[in-house]
Amino acid sequence: MDDIPNSSGDFPAVFSRAVGRLQVAVLEACREQEQWAAKVAAAIAAAVDFAATEPQSVKLLTVEALIQRPDGGRRYVRTIEHFAELLRAEAPVDERRPKSTEQALIGGVATTIADRMRHDTPSELQAAIPELVEFVLLPYVGSAGAKRWAGWAQSRRA
Repeated sequence: MDDIPNSSGDFPAVFSRAVGRLQVAVLEACREQEQWAAKVAAAIAAAVDFAATEPQSVKLLTVEALIQRPDGGRRYVRTIEHFAELLRAEAPVDERRPKSTEQALIGGVATTIADRMRHDTPSELQAAIPELVEFVLLPYVGSAGAKRWAGWAQSRRA
């Protein structure tokens, strides 16, 4: 995809297109699952797959947004909030956590992906899927449940 803005004026449109493609990838992955934790694991795997197939888009959404663009930080935060809202909306009511927890979890996933992109190691992202699944699910299903879902996510990748 053409996710390199030609000028600072192109940044908002290019950023929005990249976010849109990421949203579609995540929502399609979730749609294939019935259980909430499986949706979370599938969403994380879809985000990692998106990073592997569209590294320029992910660099734009993370590294470029935070470092080089004057309005990128605001867009980055709004994207984190959006995915945190999706996590919250889908979580079973009795397992919901404070909004700040969900934002921190999604922010942690985004930071991990951005770090791999910044260091040009997107190949390491696939190996990080189980760890990211465990990280996100831990506050909801506990250690044993999070490890179980991380294993489930890993087995689906094999």
